[in-house]
Amino acid sequence: MNVLVSILLEIFWFLWIRTIRCQIQGLELVDEERSRALVPVFAVPHHSLLLSVLSYRKRSATVLASLSSDGELAARFLRKRGFKLVRGSSSRGGKEALAELKSAIGLGEPVAVTFDGPRGPRLVPKAGVAVCAWHASGSLFVVNVRVLPSLFYRDGLCVRLNSWDRFVVPLPFCRMQVVYERLLLPSKDSCSMEEWVNHALRDIQSSVEKFETNEFEATDERCEASNNNRRPSVTKSR
Repeated sequence: MNVLVSILLEIFWFLWIRTIRCQIQGLELVDEERSRALVPVFAVPHHSLLLSVLSYRKRSATVLASLSSDGELAARFLRKRGFKLVRGSSSRGGKEALAELKSAIGLGEPVAVTFDGPRGPRLVPKAGVAVCAWHASGSLFVVNVRVLPSLFYRDGLCVRLNSWDRFVVPLPFCRMQVVYERLLLPSKDSCSMEEWVNHALRDIQSSVEKFETNEFEATDERCEASNNNRRPSVTKSR
């Protein structure tokens, strides 16, 4: 079964990179930090992992993947895209994984963590991603992603799985928006690590919740506009 899913992912990847239109905001801030040899950390919602990968092509990062069978699929897929992998999660292998992530940061490698995995609660960040950011020289970026609605598909061209995170699988020809939001956090010299980590976790959750709310508002507005456009209009006869 895992082999079949891996093959399907490769087929979809071939189609995705050729047909998906991606609007990316904030990635230039990441590139600017990398040009100054700073090491950023990315906080990624679990449901948008595939979408995030599509926006971060031809760049290096070390990604945390769980030790579950789903994590194995993700790890295999990400390795083929050129990412380095650390295996573990808050429920299993967490301490070892955190040590490896800190080591990657020390070597100058950006780190990406699906902050609400492996089993949720959805969009509630766990401390690991903020601890990584505390040890990094660069900023903490929240990677917010949405599939944009289309004329005939209110939720956009995607499949939302019936899983705890409502995992999003984009379909070919979909349009998506990716926003790399750089969090403005207190100076690390002005507070303790515990205070800084708690502040970062609150800001991560605030960022994703606002983005999620705006997503539904934008969808509703787009749907209403589409309905208005479909209403018959009165034209003057010649």
